[in-house]
Amino acid sequence: MNTKFLYWIAQVFGWTTYIGLTIMLNIGAKELNTDFFYTMLAVWAMGISLSQLLRYLYVKQGWLDLGIMKIIPRVLPTVVVFGIALEFLYYLSQFIITSEPFAFDGNKFFSETISWFFLFLMWTLLYFSFHFFQNYRKEEIKNLQWEASKNEIELNRLRAQLNPHFIFNSMNTIRALVDDNPKKSKENITKLSKILRSTLLAEKKKFTTLGEELNLVKDYLDLEHSRFEERLNIIYKIAPNTTKLSIPPMMLQTLVENSIKHGISQLPKGGTVAIKTSCDHSNLYIEILNSGLYQPTDSLPSNSSGFGLSGTVKRLELLYGAKGVFKIYNENNKVVSNLIIPQTISNEHYSDNN
Repeated sequence: MNTKFLYWIAQVFGWTTYIGLTIMLNIGAKELNTDFFYTMLAVWAMGISLSQLLRYLYVKQGWLDLGIMKIIPRVLPTVVVFGIALEFLYYLSQFIITSEPFAFDGNKFFSETISWFFLFLMWTLLYFSFHFFQNYRKEEIKNLQWEASKNEIELNRLRAQLNPHFIFNSMNTIRALVDDNPKKSKENITKLSKILRSTLLAEKKKFTTLGEELNLVKDYLDLEHSRFEERLNIIYKIAPNTTKLSIPPMMLQTLVENSIKHGISQLPKGGTVAIKTSCDHSNLYIEILNSGLYQPTDSLPSNSSGFGLSGTVKRLELLYGAKGVFKIYNENNKVVSNLIIPQTISNEHYSDNN
């Protein structure tokens, strides 16, 4: 709702409620006559006018932007002046409406001025409270926007780091085959070009489908299989209903690459890389198993091998908060990497980016 419209609704409703309560409290009194109703109508109009003037003064003087300790000594005397002004106008309206001779009653004037003072003070408290709440919401939105921008920059930085890391390792794989098998090297260069094309497209998206990511992983593993040959065994257990689900680009590929570099390549007899997927109504579950032994120091950013793991954790945190989960541990002479990727958030982003 427009704030100006809301302000005027509050103004009219507040003063109407006050006048209505005053009339109800005077039911049965002798002065409850036509002149009294006209006087109350005049007070209603004067109250709205003076409070509007009070608001103009607060805005014009910039008091809304001051701290509470600077506001109090400015507002209190101002509200006193407005209370006195409304009391004089109240006396004047009574004189004009009733045509009775003016009779000043000091005690009545003082008590009614105190009542107007508290009325304007209450109005001021409500007005300042609404303004501060509105400003708080604006600041909160600004902070959220800033946080989102910061996260977007961080995600772009992480994605920018993924490609050089991947390309470097893929080129090393091809280089190892150049002398031994030139024909195979040419085939692998073609596969690498496909991978690079896919990764360049992936840079433009925050999310991709698991099926698209698996195509990238299969090309990568084909390259690695050319290097390791019988030392590398690959197993896929992909649930059909998971291939259309969303995943951050290069996340699966990075973990598979990690399993090759720090698992299979370190074993004289090689080993196995297995990729398994499943899902439920809200999450995609990915499990990568590889032969070898996980060393916790591999995940440290200072270690050249650790970017894949630390980057994965950071990307999950930025995209999903606590809902995105990555775990890596040793089990039965295997290294197990588990990913839990929420689908409600990622599907929203995926649809926005496609």
